[in-house]
Amino acid sequence: MPWLNHPSILVEAKGVRLLLDAGEGSYRQLRRCTGLDVDSIDAVIVTHGHGDHILGLPSYVLMAGSRGIRLSVIAPRYVMDDLVSLIKATHIQQYVNALNPIPVDTPNEPSFIMEFKGIRIYAVKVNHTVEAMAVKLIDSDGSCLTYSGDTAPSRSLVELAKGCGVLIHEASGNPGFEEEAHRHGHSTVRDAVNIAREAGVKQLVLTHFYTVNPIISELGEGLSLMIPYECSTIEVK
Repeated sequence: MPWLNHPSILVEAKGVRLLLDAGEGSYRQLRRCTGLDVDSIDAVIVTHGHGDHILGLPSYVLMAGSRGIRLSVIAPRYVMDDLVSLIKATHIQQYVNALNPIPVDTPNEPSFIMEFKGIRIYAVKVNHTVEAMAVKLIDSDGSCLTYSGDTAPSRSLVELAKGCGVLIHEASGNPGFEEEAHRHGHSTVRDAVNIAREAGVKQLVLTHFYTVNPIISELGEGLSLMIPYECSTIEVK
């Protein structure tokens, strides 16, 4: 949809703010939608190294460096080298030390990877064209959401999402285009619905649209669906 930018999702829980991915234009959208600035972000979680998920990070690093603070970035280990190269390529290498890297060895099975300021973070490798991870966040009250990042249908993602109320899942294609989507490491709307139903989540949020509007067919009982727009919010219970 033309009014959706590249992936970037702000999660707020117990006074902690985590940004899931930082696509191009993410910093501008953060300022416009929330009035927050980089000093209000506790960490950015990057699911993989493709440009539509990381090209917004130089703006965050620039603003952090100019304020004399550091930006924590949690990401697969290889992405850290990519980020340093990206910072240098955009000629803001004087701020490279504003990046506080927290590398992750992406697990093959759903696994607890760390606790960050009271938020438990789980991750698992998913089925994309480069190493990529899905993440699950659980706060101290047990509120839980899972974010797929980019992936073709993944059994490991089903297991990761079990027990969560909300699944944020990519939907890069519409029903009938599964073969093409899967070949490029992506999912369709139908795939996302199937994953949500198998995982037993109550609410599915679709993301990562490109040139076509999502077509929704059968959801099944007990599953609600949200198609977000710019600056939209959702409460996770």
